Amino acid sequence: MERTRMVFVRGRTRRGIPRISRPETLPKTIESSPSLTVRRYARVASSMLFSYIKKPTVYISVIVIAAGIAGYFAVGSSKGVAGEIVTATTGAISDEVFITGTVEAAHKVSLSFDRAGSVRALPYPVGATVQAGSVIASLKNETEQASVAESKASVAIEEANLAKILQGTREEELRLKESEKRQAEVSLQNSTSKTLSILTDVYSASEEAVNRYADPFFSNDDTEVPRLTYRSGTQEAYDAERDRLKAGTSVKNIQKAVQKGDDSIPVLEQAVTDARVAQNLFVTLGLTLRDGSSLDATTLADYRSRVTSARSALTTAISSAQDQVNSLRNAAAELDRVSHTLELARAKATPETVRGAEQTVLQARAKLRSAEASLEKTFIRAPFSGQISSKHTEIGETVSSGSPVMEFLGTSAYTIEANVPEADITKIAQGDSAEVTLDAYGDNFTFPARVIEIEPASTEIEGVSTYKTTFSIENVTKGIRSGMTANITVKKLLKENALVIPVRAVSTEGGVSFVLLSLPDGTTRKTEVSLGSRNNAREIEVLKGVREGDTVVIPAAK
Repeated sequence: MERTRMVFVRGRTRRGIPRISRPETLPKTIESSPSLTVRRYARVASSMLFSYIKKPTVYISVIVIAAGIAGYFAVGSSKGVAGEIVTATTGAISDEVFITGTVEAAHKVSLSFDRAGSVRALPYPVGATVQAGSVIASLKNETEQASVAESKASVAIEEANLAKILQGTREEELRLKESEKRQAEVSLQNSTSKTLSILTDVYSASEEAVNRYADPFFSNDDTEVPRLTYRSGTQEAYDAERDRLKAGTSVKNIQKAVQKGDDSIPVLEQAVTDARVAQNLFVTLGLTLRDGSSLDATTLADYRSRVTSARSALTTAISSAQDQVNSLRNAAAELDRVSHTLELARAKATPETVRGAEQTVLQARAKLRSAEASLEKTFIRAPFSGQISSKHTEIGETVSSGSPVMEFLGTSAYTIEANVPEADITKIAQGDSAEVTLDAYGDNFTFPARVIEIEPASTEIEGVSTYKTTFSIENVTKGIRSGMTANITVKKLLKENALVIPVRAVSTEGGVSFVLLSLPDGTTRKTEVSLGSRNNAREIEVLKGVREGDTVVIPAAK
């Protein structure tokens, strides 16, 4: 076996082994040169051993050298170390921010009536959960209910009329209307048949009054200049003579109508007018008899009796004639009405008629909606599913429009308000997802959440700038209540497919990080690693020194 002679030149031997000036420096030299093989270190150790073994002063050095070699290989390559063995895996790395906040109802409103009134009912107690649209308060509303009922009836009537117009008249209805027309015609004929008799009565009463009752009052009464037969006031005498002339003409007019046999309404109306002219004559004659100074008592009494009798007879005749005129007019109007109705029934509805009926229906419906809107103002309905949190009034109290009646909280959606310190606010952005646990339910129940708002202005709390951040709790499945304390974890993805190992597997010596690799033969090897981002409190990224699938040792706790 060829012996190797160690020649030290400038700190290294010719074979590239580091220079060892003294035996006690051997462990340090070995540690600083991990690339040397075990066999080459053994040769160095043997050479030095043979060189110094015969010198008593070097026994201690030999022992130190042996201890250094043994210590190194005990650490660098040993038969197993007690602890947990885990595998390096790839996965996503995320940063986590932990925040504490308070649960708030996403929807909370103060409810009031749109009109003043007396509170009639508050059917739910404070704390009750109600569905959206439920009536939770009402005012006295009898007037509004009556208005709605009336409007509904009007709509029904107008809709029926429209349907009737669109459908047209049935045969039985046509026959009924034809019968009504015939009855109206008969009624008019019956009324007309009485006209000549009544006209004759008017002529008789007028002729008797003017020519018989008034005869003693005038001389030359058949001429154009009748004269009063007794003295009276100048104006009264003139009026009486004038009215006598007019009355004579009126009687002649009525006589002509009777002779013609005209029973029309205009002829009868003219006869009534002429009879009133004759009646007016006796009103004037009555005025001339007020003092009667030129007449004896007997004559005066006779004249006054004549005036009274004539006026009474004319009044009766005129009244009868006027009644006949009214009867004729009513009968004629009724005949016109039923005739027109029959014509409309026979004819199809025109587009204008249909549109008019449709507009009437729309108008009735609009009035119904207005009445219903007025009635609805007497109710407060739950705007969404939720809970009554408080009340401000009682049954029987009078409330004004807009005054708060109760507070209402939604139960289908909740938010969390939290103050995030400035050190963490840059790690959070709107839209980030989060996990929430509630103190009331413990860590076993988690709720998904999302950042929906971050206020731009800061709020100082105990000397620390914070930013109010609002989270929306998603998929609410458990009885969450407003005011609960929420623990929020916001995870921010930093890198995907990163190589991670447990933090406890890493040890640090002199600022350098190491891990113990578990080798297939059951031994371990201390390996330097370069670390990256921390995934969470339990894992850390490895950039260099370990590959996916390598197994590392987590030393057992001492």
